[in-house]
Amino acid sequence: MQDPRLRLFATVVLSVAAFASTAGALAALAWWLIFTPRTKALPRPGVFLGLVVMIAVTALVSEWGDGPGVSYLIRMVVVLLLAAWAYTETREGEVLAVAVWALGNRIGFEIGLIAEMGLFGLTVIRQDIEQMRVALALKGIKVGVRSIVPIAILLIVTQIRRADDLARLLVVRGYTLGGRICPVFETGSRDVLAALFAMIPGILCCLPVRDVFILLQ
Repeated sequence: MQDPRLRLFATVVLSVAAFASTAGALAALAWWLIFTPRTKALPRPGVFLGLVVMIAVTALVSEWGDGPGVSYLIRMVVVLLLAAWAYTETREGEVLAVAVWALGNRIGFEIGLIAEMGLFGLTVIRQDIEQMRVALALKGIKVGVRSIVPIAILLIVTQIRRADDLARLLVVRGYTLGGRICPVFETGSRDVLAALFAMIPGILCCLPVRDVFILLQ
């Protein structure tokens, strides 16, 4: 989707629908299969499968305790797919543009700037992880349980230092509150169609299962 406003709208509606009910999750999954590049929107197989395994373990424990384990597994995997798609499709500056468009040059700029800094931090963390993997491979060190904790601590400390340096840089440049940009969006017919169809899972999650089958008939 080219228009980040409609992408954000579709992501929020579909995520709420998927988390609210199994019917909404299945409808959101159908939307994901139709309107996204599917596997191209997924992160690295190791990362994605690791998250799925964590969700599956939690679902298994819930099912073993007579909880809605299967429903939880379906709903959370769909939410994960939607999040991966939204993150992959988001380009630099789009979150700031949408926030300013929605909330103005003061509050919107603040929220958008914080969001952009967060997304930039995630990108930097990914690069740091790749560099660490290469460094450990060159040294012949395998990544295991013992190395995960120090690596995680190093990433957190490094990110905190970068955030502090960035805050100091903004202060030095005279930033106080708000800013002014003129966001421009490109909206295609497919974007509007996808956003309209994204409302269907949102409606389904608000209906009882019996009413869903009545609608399908």
